Order: sequence, then C-alpha cells, then structure tokens
Amino acid sequence: MEKKYEFRQFSILVWAITLLVFFIGLIAFISTDFIYRIFSSTTQQTYILIFALSIALFIIVGINLYFSKIISISVKEDSIVVSNTKANTNIILSKNSIINYNLNITRKGMLDILRIKLADKNLYFWLGDVSLNQENRSDASNKENLQHQLKILLPSKNVKTSMDNMILFFANKFPFIVLFVALVILICGFFYIINL
Repeated sequence: MEKKYEFRQFSILVWAITLLVFFIGLIAFISTDFIYRIFSSTTQQTYILIFALSIALFIIVGINLYFSKIISISVKEDSIVVSNTKANTNIILSKNSIINYNLNITRKGMLDILRIKLADKNLYFWLGDVSLNQENRSDASNKENLQHQLKILLPSKNVKTSMDNMILFFANKFPFIVLFVALVILICGFFYIINL
C-alpha cells in the first residue's frame, strides 16, 4: 500500500532572509538621496527603480529555487518516509511517534505546508510544485492524494493548531488585506494630490 508523492520543498528561512534583505535594501534605496543625485528627472528615477526591483525579484526567486530541494513523501502502512533525492537522506516517521499532523492546502498552492508533530518537535514541510514552468495537474493531485492517504493512515491525528490557522490566514486573507490597504493609500494619495 505504499504511495509515493514528489514535491519541491522551499526553505522558509531562505525566503525570510532574502525578503528581509530585499525590503531593507528597498527602504535604503528609496530613503537615501543617492537615486535623486544621479538622476534629475523623475522619469529616469522611476525607470531605474522599476529596473532595480525587477532584477532584485529575479535574484530572490533564483536564490530560493537554488536552495529548494525535491523531496518525496512515501506513505506506508506503519510509517511516513520523507526522502531527499539529491542528498540521498531519509526521515522515517513511525505511525506511533506522530502525535498529530495537519496538511494545509490553499487555493493557489502558495503556502501548502505539512506539519507533523512529534514528541519533541514539529516538522514543517513547505510543499511546492515540482514543475515550475507550467501548471501541472499532477502536482495539485499529489497534494490532494497525500492528504487523503494521511487521513487513512492517521485518521484521528489530524489536528489544526493555532499555527496552522495563522498559516492559513497569511495564505488566504493577508494578501487581500495588503491589497486593500494599498488601494486605500493610493486613493488617499490621489485625493491629496488633487487638493494641492
């Protein structure tokens, strides 16, 4: 009854560090007079800012893809085996050692995180699509099939904790809140400029 599913695992730490460096650099770039001294025209400043942000975004994505790894999760009758194919390492989690688990599957697949609680720690696996070039139906069905197999293997251990709720909030609600705040700032800025 062994079922094997492949995913791309992203590192939360690498994403956090690259985004932190990006935002610190962005704030330093905008708040200093460097860009204003070099380019006198606001059009040139806008072009340079858009170009620099685009390059920074490609660098961030490239760094995160470099540090991501392809893993396979095998669901057996008595255990779950997480294998890193590149490093040739296995994490074997017996059915009895798992206290609880939760697999968050979001609409767009941005924060699909498998959490497995053991006696002494929580293991988090950020499950991304193996194929990044195109939308692949097998990547989405792998997550759904894994969720189904985990419900069969561990029927009473699917527990949603406050951390799982926070992950779902940041995946589903937070982007819309940020979009709403950005639109309010844009509209207020527009009215401010009109009233000058």
